[in-house]
Amino acid sequence: MATNDFIRNLHNEVLARIISDLPAIEAIRTTLLSKRWKDLWRYASRLDFDPKGVRKLCGDDIDDPREEISRVVKNIENVLLSHKRNLISCRIVHLLSSCRNGDVEKWIKYLTSEKKVQELAFRCDDFQHQFYRRSRSGLGLNLPSGIFSCETLQSLEFTHYSIRSDSPFHHCHNLKTLKLYHCAISTETLEAIVSSCDLLERLSVCSSPSRLKQVRIFSQTVKTVELESLRSQGIYLSTQSLGVLVLHSMKFQAKNLVIHAPNLRVFTATRKPITKNSDNITKIAEILEYCTHLLVHWFLLKISIVVLYSVIYKCLGVKEMNS
Repeated sequence: MATNDFIRNLHNEVLARIISDLPAIEAIRTTLLSKRWKDLWRYASRLDFDPKGVRKLCGDDIDDPREEISRVVKNIENVLLSHKRNLISCRIVHLLSSCRNGDVEKWIKYLTSEKKVQELAFRCDDFQHQFYRRSRSGLGLNLPSGIFSCETLQSLEFTHYSIRSDSPFHHCHNLKTLKLYHCAISTETLEAIVSSCDLLERLSVCSSPSRLKQVRIFSQTVKTVELESLRSQGIYLSTQSLGVLVLHSMKFQAKNLVIHAPNLRVFTATRKPITKNSDNITKIAEILEYCTHLLVHWFLLKISIVVLYSVIYKCLGVKEMNS
């Protein structure tokens, strides 16, 4: 009874914020609780079209994961049209058919123009083995030029796509975070995308099914770079603002690691536990061997800070004596 009274006394805005943390299908189910809850989900600030919620709703009688995703995808448009407010974030999991029939493009246009979304995440889940086979045969994410040029869009995440052009990122002046997971992308396309995003601050690239000849990042704004499980001949980073660099289980020639980042403060190099398939992963010792200039830079930086503090203390001591 005390719990019911507590929930009953909460303002609708608070309840809508709580609902925002639920998968979209579970948020909609709250309409069954009472008349007061009927429209609360329409004011949620986040929508997560997670197919896992379908299994919870329909029971465990769904054997084909594609059926779960299809049920969610069929209702995405109706849910978006019924929703009443702008969105902070939206995440959509779909099948390859949604790329072919133009659903992905339609969702992006509606979310950026009508919902003023700030964070977008898309995942193409026709399951990894099929995705890799079809992406290599030419199936890509074909989107019109400048589709991400929305003024409110600040974060983009893509999982399981083939990105063959940088044109969707043209005039993308407000994007600050870009995450590409299991995306087939070329060296030239990745470099062009980074150049198109004037305010990009964080870049994450993980497990590209295609071999990146090189990872080249030239930017004045990027502050954090995370690279994981990529195969490449070399890594070339040149950014004045880079403060954090993370390399995890990378396969490249350590001697071809070139970093020009005078403001770098955190450099992390890790690898997965050693297995019979991890022999080709670049060893951390090799990376450190070719990054001694970074260690010297940090050492000199620490010395300069110590000297600066000692000068300040001496000046303060002189002032105290004169007073």
